[in-house]
Amino acid sequence: MDDFDDNIFRQKPRDDAGEPVTIYKSRRHVRRTPKRTTDRDPKRGSKLKRVDPKTGRTKGRRRWPWIVGACVLVLLLLVIGLGLWFYISLKAKEPRMKVAGMDTVLKPVNGGPDTTLIMGVDRGSVPGEEGPGRSDVMMLVTVAPDGNYGGIISIPRDSRVKIAGYKGYNKINAAHAFGGPKLAIQTVEDVTGLNVNHFVELDFNGFKDIVNAVGGVHLYIPHAIHDKYAGDVPAGDVVLNGDQALALVRARYDVKAVPNGDLDREKNQRAFIDAFLSSVAHQRNPFTILKIADVVSKNAKTDLSFYKMFTLGSKLQSLKNGRLARAQVPGAPKTMGGVWYFIINYPQLEKLVAQFTANAPHPVTTETSPEPSATADPSQFSVKVLNGSRTAGLARKVSKDLAGKGYKKITTGDSRTPYTKTTVYYAPGQDAAGKKVASDVGDSPDLKLSEDITTTLYEADVVVVIGSDHS
Repeated sequence: MDDFDDNIFRQKPRDDAGEPVTIYKSRRHVRRTPKRTTDRDPKRGSKLKRVDPKTGRTKGRRRWPWIVGACVLVLLLLVIGLGLWFYISLKAKEPRMKVAGMDTVLKPVNGGPDTTLIMGVDRGSVPGEEGPGRSDVMMLVTVAPDGNYGGIISIPRDSRVKIAGYKGYNKINAAHAFGGPKLAIQTVEDVTGLNVNHFVELDFNGFKDIVNAVGGVHLYIPHAIHDKYAGDVPAGDVVLNGDQALALVRARYDVKAVPNGDLDREKNQRAFIDAFLSSVAHQRNPFTILKIADVVSKNAKTDLSFYKMFTLGSKLQSLKNGRLARAQVPGAPKTMGGVWYFIINYPQLEKLVAQFTANAPHPVTTETSPEPSATADPSQFSVKVLNGSRTAGLARKVSKDLAGKGYKKITTGDSRTPYTKTTVYYAPGQDAAGKKVASDVGDSPDLKLSEDITTTLYEADVVVVIGSDHS
C-alpha cells in the first residue's frame, strides 16, 4: 500500500487531454513558472490575448505606429500635391507676359552683370494718345557677376538723346512710344553702354493693382504731397495703397514736397522700389503670392519667369550694408529751344557704368544734385506776364514794374482762364528765378513748379498770371 501510494504521488497529474498539470505550491513558484502563451484556446478555438513570456503580462496590439505613418504619408502627399498645383498655376500665367521677338534684343549675361530694365509706362492717361505709350519711369537694376553687389540707376524721363531711326534729339521716354520695349531697350543700351539682359514693363493701372495685391507698401514720407496731376500722399509712417503709391512715384509739381521736380521724383521712386521689394520678399502665404502673380501676369510684360522675378527681389533685399548702390544718370536740367530737357553728362555716366559693372562695391554718389538755377539775375531769364484778372492793361503795368527792377526778357498776354490768386509758375531748375519773380511781383503769390505751362505753352523760364487779388 505504501509503495502504491508513493507511486501515485510521484506521477504528475494529467488533465482530460492527457497533458501534465502543474501544481503551484507557492507564490514564488507562480512567479517563476510561465503561463501558456498560445493564441488559441484549445477547447473553443477562440483567439487569446498574447502574453509576454518574461513578465506574464498581456500584450495589446500596437496600432498607433501605423496610424501615425499613414497620417505622415497623407500629409506628405498633400504637400507635394499643393506644391505641384502652385507651380503649375504660376507657369500657366507666364505666357500672358511674353512679348514676341524679345530674344533678338535682350543680350545674354556672358559673365557680366545681370541687368534688368524696369519701365513704368504712361499708357492711356493722355486722351487721344494711343499705342505703346511713353515710359514715365526708367530704372536699370544690376547685380554683379558673383551676386554680392548690386545697384539701381534711375534714368530721367526727359533725358535728351538720339533715338535710332529718328532725326535729331528726343526725350528718352519717347523711345517706347515710337517702338515699344524693343526700341526703348536699344536706346538705353546706346546711352549707357550697358547690355540689357531682361526687362519688365508695367502700366500705371497695373502698378496700382499690384500694390493693392501686396497689401500696401510701408514707407516713411517726410513731407505730405499735394500734386494736382499725380494726387495726394500723406506724411509720416504710412502704408501706401495703390493710388497713393502711384501719386508718390509720379509727383513732380508740388513745390514744397518735390522742389526739384523730376530729380526729387526719381529719389522717391528709388525709395519706393526698396520698400516694395521688401513687401514682396516677406510674402509667405502661397495664396497671396498667387494673387500677386495673377495681377502681374495681366498687367506686366517681361521675359522673366515668376521664379526669377521673386529671386531678383530677394537678392536685392539681401544686398545691404553698402552692397546695393542707388544712383541717377549724372547731368543737369536745361531749357533748349523752348523745351525742357535733362542733359546727360556722358563722361560721368561712363565712370558710373564702369563702377556698376565691376565685381566690387560701388563707391558712387547715390544721388545726383540738380544743377542750381543758371542765375537769379533778372536780366538772364525769360518771363511771361499774363492777365488773369478782369482789369484791362494789368499785365502791361506789371511788366513795366518788373522792367524797372532789371528784367530784360519780358512778354505779355492774357490768361486763358480767370485767376483769383496771382500765381507764379517756374520751369524745372528755375526755382531761384521763380522765387525772385514772386518776391518782385508782391502780394505773396502762389509759387508752383510747372514744366507744361512755362516751357510747352509759353516758352519761358517763369510765367506770372496776375489774379484779381493783385493791388
